[in-house]
Amino acid sequence: MKVNYIISQVNVRFVSIFICFICISTGCHNPTHTETPTHPGVPGFDWENDPLEVTINEAQLVSGIGSDTLDLIAKDMYTYFHTMNTGDSADWITHLTHFPVHKFSDTAMLNTQFAGITHWKEKGFINRMEKSDIKFVSDWIQEEDQMVAIIGSDIDFYMDFLPNFEGNPEGMRFVIGDKYGSENITYNAYNELDENGDSLQIRNWHAHAYSNLFAITTYDTLHFSFLPVGFNKAAFGKDLMESSTMLSLLRQSREYDKKQ
Repeated sequence: MKVNYIISQVNVRFVSIFICFICISTGCHNPTHTETPTHPGVPGFDWENDPLEVTINEAQLVSGIGSDTLDLIAKDMYTYFHTMNTGDSADWITHLTHFPVHKFSDTAMLNTQFAGITHWKEKGFINRMEKSDIKFVSDWIQEEDQMVAIIGSDIDFYMDFLPNFEGNPEGMRFVIGDKYGSENITYNAYNELDENGDSLQIRNWHAHAYSNLFAITTYDTLHFSFLPVGFNKAAFGKDLMESSTMLSLLRQSREYDKKQ
């Protein structure tokens, strides 16, 4: 199915806000989903030679967490982003294990949202993280059933519009600009030749910016889950961490960024 050109600009913005947040931050446990193949035509992403990089910037790093633990966090971040990038339903179960499902006894709402993710992927909209260079890591803040820290990274993030996407990518400017800063985003549109010599349409928004990601773990595991800034805007967001924790961590990351 293809996106209808007559969607209004307001509706495009509403849908894009939903997609941007859900594709990055939401998961569910054992969801029922449609099999969707890996997609062609994303420039710079070779599925057999994954260019994704999650690195630790030792020269600028300020960290309240030990290096061994940070290495484990970076490894789980790589898995989290890689399984988001591929757009392959076979990878989604792994991707969704990095959502804090320990906070939910009923995942019906998350299953519904996952169905929405699949719907828009089939229409040709994909989020892709290409690089996350970790520069700041807070101390853990302990809550009743979990520990939370914040990761500050320089990132290269893309919103890709595949050849079968017929909506207007301009409608995504508000979303990506609001999240990463309008001065940090660029729109790319061009054609390149595929391996068969056929012309392939390339369209994407690219953000290069300093960005935050919350890292979460429970007291009985070294498995890490992640939430983006803005998770609290979701209906269930208030259940994922205490607002005082979120605000304290954001303040620490902002203070680091101001000093750079």
